Amino acid sequence: MNFGRLMLFIIGIFTVLTVLSFFILEKKYSISLAMIDVSVVVFAFLVWLNDKHFHERPGQRVFSISDRAFIEDVIVRQMNMHGITEIKEENGIIQFFKNGHKTGEVRFRMDENGQPVKIDGKYIIEIEAPEYILHNIDHETWSLIGRK
Repeated sequence: MNFGRLMLFIIGIFTVLTVLSFFILEKKYSISLAMIDVSVVVFAFLVWLNDKHFHERPGQRVFSISDRAFIEDVIVRQMNMHGITEIKEENGIIQFFKNGHKTGEVRFRMDENGQPVKIDGKYIIEIEAPEYILHNIDHETWSLIGRK
């Protein structure tokens, strides 16, 4: 049973107990439980909508990085916060997977010889990931720039 189904099951049990409380407890307690139950259901629905919206809306950013350590320091860490389970790297493309589904990708821009493009000593990379992950990468990149 995955986490989402477990939460749905717990909310369902709480809703049933709330309905039963109208027959067992005083009305003021039952109404209080009903208000809590409605709040939990509405909040869970809004979280589900937010999660669905962000998972369906990938974005893309282009960065210039001085070394490949940036990918490990910033991008992989942010993708780990997203819950990735696997990383595959081949031919200048790093792909991130979460439970077998591709959730993001880092692609080096290549020249006609298949070598990564370097401009002023910096690699050009394209990052494709959910928008909130890109937002976190943007913030961390600016904080790194501010420290140097």
